[in-house]
Amino acid sequence: MSVPLGRRQFSRTAVKWPVTLLTSQDKSEGETENVSPTGVFISCKNVPKSEGSVRMVIRVPGHQPINVAGRVVWSTVLKQNEGPPSFGVGVQFTKISDNDSHFLREVILKRYGKVAKHPITSHKV
Repeated sequence: MSVPLGRRQFSRTAVKWPVTLLTSQDKSEGETENVSPTGVFISCKNVPKSEGSVRMVIRVPGHQPINVAGRVVWSTVLKQNEGPPSFGVGVQFTKISDNDSHFLREVILKRYGKVAKHPITSHKV
């Protein structure tokens, strides 16, 4: 399932990939909910303790891990009344390799048919 552009600059597509979030203070495990070439929405049991920079390792089945840097731009409680709480974290990429950016664009293109109106500016990791 893909999320149309709407108010977003880039298309997103729903994917469930394991992800590790690393900050200077802790490590959190989670799963992607949706991804765009410029960011990712992650569900996790713990919100990263750092509100600033975060490193991520996204493990895509059948593909090399995607290593990116980003910043947490928002977080929310997803599940608070049904067992242990889970959290949603929106992360904007700040550094991503050209190869990883291209891969994400291709995933979205295959699932949605288009990526964005505007070109992406990639940053070397």
